[in-house]
Amino acid sequence: MTGKILVVDDSRLVTDIVKLRLELCGYEVRLAHSGEDALARIAEEMPDLMVLDVQMPGIDGYEVCRRLREDPQLDELRIIMLTSTDDKHAAFEAGVDDYLNKDIDLLNLPNRVKLVLELQ
Repeated sequence: MTGKILVVDDSRLVTDIVKLRLELCGYEVRLAHSGEDALARIAEEMPDLMVLDVQMPGIDGYEVCRRLREDPQLDELRIIMLTSTDDKHAAFEAGVDDYLNKDIDLLNLPNRVKLVLELQ
């Protein structure tokens, strides 16, 4: 499986773990460590999918998601929220395509990425 994935989390440990996991499955992974950084990277090069945390300094994951969904050129970007929060309703309301809990679902991430990419 190939595809360009942007992983966004303020924790470098989390981004490193997710990057390694996805690269082992053949994905090309880029990293961002804030909402602002994510939006700037998307403006430079559109990924096929974004793995996005909620709690980050500055622009949080919900706001990143809302901004992408409001932009007609970016609203088709597939987004998986990978977070330790438990507010699935807010995540889906912001426009995510899938929601995973860091503590429980991290091992399932490659399978969920594949499924969400197939939705396109």
